[in-house]
Amino acid sequence: MKLTAILGASARRRAISLIEGVLYLVIALAVIVGGIVFFQQSQLSNRVTDTARAAVGISSQMRALYQNQNVFGDNVDLTAAAVKSGAVPSNFVGGEAGESIVHPFNGGGVAITGLGRGFVMSYSGISSPACQRMAVIDETGAGPMGIGMAGVTIRAAGEIDIMDGPSMTAPVTPEAVSEACKTGTEMAVFYSASTGGDFDEMMAGFTGPDLGSADRDNPWSYPFPTQSAYSACGFKPSRSDKIVIWKQCQGQWSLDQYGQHGENGYVVCNGSKPTGSSFPGDHPNKVSFLAKARGAWEDCYQAVYYRPPPPA
Repeated sequence: MKLTAILGASARRRAISLIEGVLYLVIALAVIVGGIVFFQQSQLSNRVTDTARAAVGISSQMRALYQNQNVFGDNVDLTAAAVKSGAVPSNFVGGEAGESIVHPFNGGGVAITGLGRGFVMSYSGISSPACQRMAVIDETGAGPMGIGMAGVTIRAAGEIDIMDGPSMTAPVTPEAVSEACKTGTEMAVFYSASTGGDFDEMMAGFTGPDLGSADRDNPWSYPFPTQSAYSACGFKPSRSDKIVIWKQCQGQWSLDQYGQHGENGYVVCNGSKPTGSSFPGDHPNKVSFLAKARGAWEDCYQAVYYRPPPPA
């Protein structure tokens, strides 16, 4: 009887020990899995922070490099120039020649392209979680990737054409980027020349023939005169003796404002009379801008016929 009791107690202790062992194993696995998840999240957070910090620094340095040139070029690759200038942190410099930019996600790269009154930083191989954290932009054009941002485009590899401008303009909310980041592996961030809240109007498609004269009020670089014909010469008078003087004034105004002595009106005045299609894309003041451009063209075209004949 005593032996039976001893054997029963021993069996119970072994059963309890087995349960405890399984419980310990489950707890250990939970700790390991939790540690792995925590490590992955921590690693993602660190990579996002490093990439965002690098973007802030690079964008700031790019603006400083081009502050006296007004424009960043017309679809010009500025990547090597950024690296050589020291604008790129050393841990983001890659390539055999040390003139390319890399980021810590999937071995992807970064390209910087000058685009009129701004520039674009394009990221390839961006993971979905990183994309969702970095692509947010508030209404002032600020976000994790810097300030003075006009917008962002997120698409699958090879599907982004930066000349189309950003597909999402500021503000860009987490909800807006969530769907795009699910399938998008490339992200293009559009920066304007200005760092303030009133960042420049979108530069893609608005660069115009003279990039240096483009600004938020004239993104198409339309050749407005610096002085109107009316302010220079007034309205056409009724007296014949004053009309002669007025015509001479008009002719001189045309030469002073548009140059190209001896050319016809269409050449001097930048082509035909402007229409809505002359200025592609969206612009908040497009209607008033078109009216102003048509008025300037009519003044120019009229004044061309009062120019003095070209020198022999």
